[in-house]
Amino acid sequence: MSRSIELHASAVRATLALGYDAAAASVEVPLARAQGGVLARDLSAPIPLPPFTNSQMDGFAVRTADLRLGGPAEAAITLPVSGMQAAGSAPSVLAPATAAAVMTGAALPRGADAVIPVEQVTPPSFDTDRIAISAAVAIGSVPGTFVRAEGSDVARGAVALPAGTVLGPAALGACAALGMGDTTTVTVRRGPSVLVITGGDEVLAPGEPLKPGAIHDANGPLLSSWLRDAGACSVTTLSVTDDPDEFSRRLRECVESSGIHLIVTSGGISAGAFEVVRVSLEREAQMWFGHVAMQPGGPQGCGQYRGVPVICLPGNPVSTWVSCEVFLRPALAHVWGCCAPPLWSSAVLAEPVRGLPGRTQLRRGVLETGAEGAAGNPAVRCVGGASSHLLMSAARANVLLRIPAGDHELPVGTRVHILPVHGGTIAQEAASE
Repeated sequence: MSRSIELHASAVRATLALGYDAAAASVEVPLARAQGGVLARDLSAPIPLPPFTNSQMDGFAVRTADLRLGGPAEAAITLPVSGMQAAGSAPSVLAPATAAAVMTGAALPRGADAVIPVEQVTPPSFDTDRIAISAAVAIGSVPGTFVRAEGSDVARGAVALPAGTVLGPAALGACAALGMGDTTTVTVRRGPSVLVITGGDEVLAPGEPLKPGAIHDANGPLLSSWLRDAGACSVTTLSVTDDPDEFSRRLRECVESSGIHLIVTSGGISAGAFEVVRVSLEREAQMWFGHVAMQPGGPQGCGQYRGVPVICLPGNPVSTWVSCEVFLRPALAHVWGCCAPPLWSSAVLAEPVRGLPGRTQLRRGVLETGAEGAAGNPAVRCVGGASSHLLMSAARANVLLRIPAGDHELPVGTRVHILPVHGGTIAQEAASE
């Protein structure tokens, strides 16, 4: 009987946990090399942000109490301009019953508690010694109006970026705002050291001239790239033949000579006559091999070899890639915390798609930019066919579509689950003549 996708995902997660090494799971790196990393510890703010109370607008700093001085409710209030506060200058002191010109980002003069934008006063200019403030503007100006209070973004000593934050552009900008330079170190999560095994008698390295019956190894580069992107700290590749004894010897040598936390194989686990991975591991490791009710990616395996977790993926390139997204990514996110978990969402079909009896399909698709389906939902369209060798069409996809099992056609507008994936084609608008 086939496993469900959910049951096998749970098994892969449990298998990876066997190789988790807490001592190796984090590392200190300088910020200059931290981009894309995931914080392993909370990052506390060494200073408050903003570091001082400042103006949110170009305008005039005022004491709001001076705007409530009585008189007719509809009368404008006139205040003399007592000075100008430029960005970068130490804060001045605002004299009572006056206004001070203040620029965006400049320290708020002491005594002021609000800023009125320059376009809301008369005259709307800094070239004046007196401004008039309408009754409506005066009433609407309360303490804190257009003021950025010290520490309103983060207080000194508070958690600025919690553990699990991906150090993308905004997070790195936040670090810089806190005064952290390129050489400041942060602790980031480090993924496992992975041994990738691909090959077969018919497989040649990219760049070698093809012989009759041979193919280039797409899975080695595919897995290496995918694992590094998913946070693996190192990836070692091993290309093997269909000789089980040679496979066993080379696998043993690799595991004994390096601190491998995870072994990922591609191919050699199905029902053929030369399934070297399955033959070798079944006699030397604690393994499960079987079928998962999905297309592509039906043949799967997992277990451990000499205490090292082993995840065995099917050999067709699209099956390998889809298996990484469906099984490896959530397991790496859950166990090692080195990448974000998959974030499934939904869209509606832009074209009919037929299901498959007894198996969930994971079709490659394109989320159509600017296109909307029923009720304003994003629309998705399959790219290429369902076959697991169609790597060129997979490279054009930016989502996986989960098509439930069943021998029926899903009509246009049917809501389906989608998973964003790296890749796809950026549409180029035709140049105007």
